[in-house]
Amino acid sequence: MIKKTYWPHGENFKRLEASTLDFRLLCPGPMVEDAAVGLERLRVAIDRLPVQTPAAVKWLPDWLLVPIFASRVPEMIIPYADAAALMLNNLEPGNAMSRHRVGLALPVGMKGKKERWTARAP
Repeated sequence: MIKKTYWPHGENFKRLEASTLDFRLLCPGPMVEDAAVGLERLRVAIDRLPVQTPAAVKWLPDWLLVPIFASRVPEMIIPYADAAALMLNNLEPGNAMSRHRVGLALPVGMKGKKERWTARAP
């Protein structure tokens, strides 16, 4: 289900990699209108998830990865302000984030919340 839904993300990343652009692809979890946590407190990861996963995940079938990933999503719910600050603080050409995917997570032990949107019949 994840591959079927999110395949455009992988295709877009391939296009960026094939280009000569000096890009940074921010890959946050859900974002919310909360007060900024502060970049110095956030976990930032380049080309990998910004949260810990069990070492055994590399041997698990895809269908078993979904609940593990889903359990870590609350750690990756970040304020828009922090996402924007990270991007603005890393615009210089050729910096460490250049041509990479960048993940963000809250400080260890902190979890965010995002209200679920549901369609309602009139």
